[in-house]
Amino acid sequence: MDIRASIERLLNIQNPGIITSLVLLPLTLCSFLYGFSVFLRTFFYKLKILNRNAVSCRVISLGNITVGGTGKTPTVCWLAGCLKNEGFRTVVINRGYLGSRTQSVQVVSDGEKILVSAEEVGDEAFMLAEKLSGIPVLAGKDRVAAARIAVDVFNAQVVILDDGFQYLKLKKDLEIVLVNASNPFGNGFLLPRGTLREPLSALGRASLILLTKTDSAPENINELEERIAIINPDVRIFRSSFKPAGIKNVKTQQHVALDRLGGKKAVALCSIGDPANFFSTLELLNVVLLKKLVFSDHHSYDEDDYKTIDKWAQSSDCLITTEKDIAKINSDVIQNDKFYQLEIEQVVDNPELFLSCVKEIAGMG
Repeated sequence: MDIRASIERLLNIQNPGIITSLVLLPLTLCSFLYGFSVFLRTFFYKLKILNRNAVSCRVISLGNITVGGTGKTPTVCWLAGCLKNEGFRTVVINRGYLGSRTQSVQVVSDGEKILVSAEEVGDEAFMLAEKLSGIPVLAGKDRVAAARIAVDVFNAQVVILDDGFQYLKLKKDLEIVLVNASNPFGNGFLLPRGTLREPLSALGRASLILLTKTDSAPENINELEERIAIINPDVRIFRSSFKPAGIKNVKTQQHVALDRLGGKKAVALCSIGDPANFFSTLELLNVVLLKKLVFSDHHSYDEDDYKTIDKWAQSSDCLITTEKDIAKINSDVIQNDKFYQLEIEQVVDNPELFLSCVKEIAGMG
């Protein structure tokens, strides 16, 4: 855990010295090779050497330009719920990252019940299925096939493609790109030297940009918006933040008031893209963090992890994790009756205007 944190800090250094730059030189060279491959792939699609596939419904992509940490999953939940409430038959498609199922497409939820486990389809897809009542969730690498199933089986009017910005095989009506305002582009390098999936010029493909976690970096927002506007002068930029919505006891499934945790000595654990935001949210709730257990994003918990968690939990008043993590954790193994999950919600500034832009650009009337 400490090794992972150290590597992440190393890769996010904005102005490394000569020694650090030399140490990271192999990764820097790999970044140039990676960038060239990204350029070729995008160029081939632009020239129609590689073809995009269309489906007979509206396709809304929601993604990012960096690796993790922007809050895609709660944003997908919020947007899917809004479109459903407005009467659109909506289906969410997730790639099913780290799931054990080998099918090209897996129906995670039919909108009424969950049909598979988190181990089979990955934590993100399972969490989406748990939170989205009345909205089918599909998972799989072949998202063209998934979109066709969404239309043929579930009669979808709109498909939300979770983490779809780099998925070019499917023709999309709207590209929403999320940018973490507290750490928008890392150190500016592409993978694996940095966290960028594509060069910043790729933001020129975006239809809408949603800045997330804007409450964490209010002094930098205007500068960030100006920087994005230089790349894509016509794009509409919206702001948003994530707020704690509730605390639920994992054992009893009972919700408790947020202020009940104030002053409690807690162990917090997570395996998400932006653990710092999770910890700062708990601190804002006046939780005293005795220990921060950070695992790699999409981590699969094993017996040794549970032993570590139990060891630290014994000396605390409570144990707190995220909604995404609870999909992967075997709560029966953890001997702690005060085991809670923090629930968060997406709060978009001027949500009516945002949804109006979504429907207008996507041609949804």
